[in-house]
Amino acid sequence: MPPRIPRACRKHGCRHTTTDRSGYCTEHQNTGWEMHQQGKSRHQRGYGNDWTIRRARILKRDNYLCQECLRNGMATPATTVDHIVPKARGGTDDDSNLESLCWPCHRAKTGRDHLK
Repeated sequence: MPPRIPRACRKHGCRHTTTDRSGYCTEHQNTGWEMHQQGKSRHQRGYGNDWTIRRARILKRDNYLCQECLRNGMATPATTVDHIVPKARGGTDDDSNLESLCWPCHRAKTGRDHLK
């Protein structure tokens, strides 16, 4: 198999190149998630035992189906519970602000939320 072509590191402002599949140079590998979550544990971010119980309740309420896919006429198993209005934008953990989503829908919604 031919060697991979060196590419620019995905870290904003980094001048190094990499052939690693992650797209990050050796200095920035495994730092993406830490930067996204500011290095905090799930409990520090407010997703402790109460969230685990709430998550199970919402998944059961939504029949373990992705609500976004249902709106588009498809029945897809839900694997995550998402805030309709993100907590960073003033959303709460109230059941009315939570919905079950499959991973692709959750990832797409989170990406859209970050653009707003």
